[in-house]
Amino acid sequence: MVIASTFFWGSNFNAGHAVAGDVTPLTAAAERFAIALVLFWAIRFSFGKAESQLSLRDAFILVPLGVIGVFGFNYAFFTALHTTSALNAALIMALSPMVSTLLSILMLNVKVRLYQYIGMLIAFVGVTCVITGGHFNLLHTAIGDAWMLVACGVWSLYSVGSKKYASHIPSLQFARWTVSIGAIALIVASLLIEKPLAIVGHLSLQTHAILMYMGVCGSVLAYIYWLKGVFFLGPEKSAIAFNLVPVFTLLVSLAFGSIPNIVQVLGLILVLVGVIISTGWKPKGLART
Repeated sequence: MVIASTFFWGSNFNAGHAVAGDVTPLTAAAERFAIALVLFWAIRFSFGKAESQLSLRDAFILVPLGVIGVFGFNYAFFTALHTTSALNAALIMALSPMVSTLLSILMLNVKVRLYQYIGMLIAFVGVTCVITGGHFNLLHTAIGDAWMLVACGVWSLYSVGSKKYASHIPSLQFARWTVSIGAIALIVASLLIEKPLAIVGHLSLQTHAILMYMGVCGSVLAYIYWLKGVFFLGPEKSAIAFNLVPVFTLLVSLAFGSIPNIVQVLGLILVLVGVIISTGWKPKGLART
């Protein structure tokens, strides 16, 4: 289930890039999360009982987190994929564990060790390789890469904020409410700024199918599978599996004929190594030494 989740999330970048030329960011995100909204609540009512009783105070926590983590992230995500590649986006997003660590220092007073700083530095070098494609003398960041850095930042803020303010809310219930709030914000913004009904009516069946995939697999099943996997494997083993996200993005890109250059492949390796080092993971044999 954990590997399935990372595949869904990794292929989400390819899927988002595939529809970027056909639909505007707000409308794409609104359709994707309208589907996720319906499915989350269908699952909720099939269980018949809420996981916990939420208070009015919880609403003041869930609303900003839903707006930041779902509305903010997905607007930046779909905007980014108009002008950057799926692989670039996935590798920039792979920085989120390190960005979350930095935010944890500020918001949770977490102590960071030397190996974590080393891992962050290695991953940063890797992302620099990916963004520049080896043309370091130009050192030019595409606007899509900049938007993806914004997406990475707001997702990390959502993750750390949920730990600080909403750790008492069951994970599935937290996901359902933040997705619902973010989906409503996306739909309202789309109705006010764009003409989504007219846009959706002219989309091809292929575009609708891709957005359906992103809503069902990339938003609902991925989260549920991840939660169940973490329950059985534990968070530490699951966190290592999360590093497969950019790998799956690369494999899907290769399957569709998009071939990165050697510097970007090197960047992929450096990002993965940096993330693994920063998490403090070691093979069992080394862990005993």
